[in-house]
Amino acid sequence: MKLLLICNEKKIYEGEVSQINVETANGKVTILPRHQPYMAKIFGSVSYMPDGANAVSIDITEGFIYTDGTTCFTVVDE
Repeated sequence: MKLLLICNEKKIYEGEVSQINVETANGKVTILPRHQPYMAKIFGSVSYMPDGANAVSIDITEGFIYTDGTTCFTVVDE
């Protein structure tokens, strides 16, 4: 799945990932490839696992996430 992670109008990460973990008001959510369409407000942290690499985690103030199952767009405020 492709992830586009943006903060303060600059790209933090763009590339293929095997999973994304976020914190929402309803709890922690893991997004995997072919996930059903999903949109939520997020806060706390975002972690993602680039294909073939170790997980990367960033602390955020708030943001939102949207996926259609093939691409995930995440806009955050650190």
